[in-house]
Amino acid sequence: MKKRANLLPRLLRHVPIRWRLVLVSLGLLTLLLGSLGVVISLIAEQDLLSNQVDVLCNEAQVAIKGIMKGNQDHPFRLSYTFLPPEKPSTDFLYTASTLAFRLVSPSTNAAILATDGSVLVPGSTSPFALQPISVPPAQVQLALQRNDQRPPYLVLKSSNGQPQLVVFLPLVDTFRDHTLGILQISTSTTPIDDFLTTLHLTLFMGVIVLLGLATALIYPLVSVALHPLVEIERTSQRIAQGELSMRIEPPPTDDEIGRLAHSFNRMVARLEEAFQRQKRFVSDVSHELRTPLTALSGSLEMLLLGADRGDLEAARRLARGMYAEVQRLQRMVEDLLVLTRLDAGRLEMRRELIRAGDILATVCEQAAHLAHGQTLRWNVAPGTPALLGDKDRLRQALLNIVDNALKYTPAEGTVELQASPASGGLVMLSVRDTGEGIPPEALPHVFERFFRADPARSRAGRRPGGSGLGLAITRELVEAQGGKIRLDSRLGEGTTVTILFPAAVDGRAAARGEETVRSSRSLSQPGSRPS
Repeated sequence: MKKRANLLPRLLRHVPIRWRLVLVSLGLLTLLLGSLGVVISLIAEQDLLSNQVDVLCNEAQVAIKGIMKGNQDHPFRLSYTFLPPEKPSTDFLYTASTLAFRLVSPSTNAAILATDGSVLVPGSTSPFALQPISVPPAQVQLALQRNDQRPPYLVLKSSNGQPQLVVFLPLVDTFRDHTLGILQISTSTTPIDDFLTTLHLTLFMGVIVLLGLATALIYPLVSVALHPLVEIERTSQRIAQGELSMRIEPPPTDDEIGRLAHSFNRMVARLEEAFQRQKRFVSDVSHELRTPLTALSGSLEMLLLGADRGDLEAARRLARGMYAEVQRLQRMVEDLLVLTRLDAGRLEMRRELIRAGDILATVCEQAAHLAHGQTLRWNVAPGTPALLGDKDRLRQALLNIVDNALKYTPAEGTVELQASPASGGLVMLSVRDTGEGIPPEALPHVFERFFRADPARSRAGRRPGGSGLGLAITRELVEAQGGKIRLDSRLGEGTTVTILFPAAVDGRAAARGEETVRSSRSLSQPGSRPS
């Protein structure tokens, strides 16, 4: 049973979506037309039976009038409501028998029943009359209990299987309003059945014709509506084959498919950009790794070939160069690991109170050995509150900025770190240098990974060039803690990097900020060290 239940989904899995939509539409249309056909059939059958009941009642009324003609004291009359019963008289039986006889014809038959449903005058057995039908008293009583202001009737089958409409009309005493007996009049429903059969066949053929027309109309309409999806499918296949520059021509309609096409194009554009960025990333990493590896390989080869000729100082110079390249590789690997964790959201960030003076002093102290003659100083403006973030990560970000500033600042230049309060519950940290500045066309790209404003110059300087990851890591670390970073630079005048960082605004943090101001004033001189 379970296999059969899973058979339909497996079959539909290979059916195109347009045919599935057509099948669903046709299924719903068939259900609606079928329901409408059933309703029409039921209404038609009910109307035909009601009309036939009225015809039989009219025939009974005409027969009674014919019997009672000239007699003002009618012993009984027809009623649609069953009144309290009364034992009938002999005159009633005689008149009722005459009534039943008059209603007998090739298409009808009549009988007189007692108030309990038993037969008083049976129906005619003449070969020229409709075959009589016997109704159990219980069914008669059940039919008479209906109170719908209509003559009670049943549709039953006679002994030969012929369906008949049987109507029960109470015969009520004219003077005392008591039921004396029941007139049972029946007629064949063959004409009604024949009409209903024709109606059913007509409805069935109409449904078939309508479904054929619907199929002829729905399929092209669905094909037109799904044409953009077909284009999306074809384009996605070409994109899967590597053609990332492919785009979909969006349809002119602003519907779900149109929005899907625009979203698909944006997705592919971002995918292409990410793919190109990944290619550049791999290329840059390979290039950056090749440089120190080449230097290491060359130094090791010289040592193996004995190029130092036993000179201990020459061997030490080669070892120091190899050690510097190993440190460069280590820094690059650590930077790549930090970026990977940031991209994956797996770099843990602590939230702690950080005094601006402490963090600036620590950065200046650690950056002092990176300087080659430049002046390093820091200052905290009065009223600067404490910061709220990860102290180690903020220190790493500031150290990257200072390191980058020292690379492009001449020996007689200055690198200054400042902290001051900013609006919106923020603290502004800035690193300003008096270096060469950055060309305007390079400013939008300075925070990109492996970007250098002047790669040739950075490698040709006295210090080994960086990997181009420092500022990228800095932006990621700052933004991961809810901060913002921007860079302003002018050629020949210097560069300023500004960080807006969340402040701890409680009273205790503000007090700590004031302490930082007092302790930093004695350390703002060039070359000073924190005590």
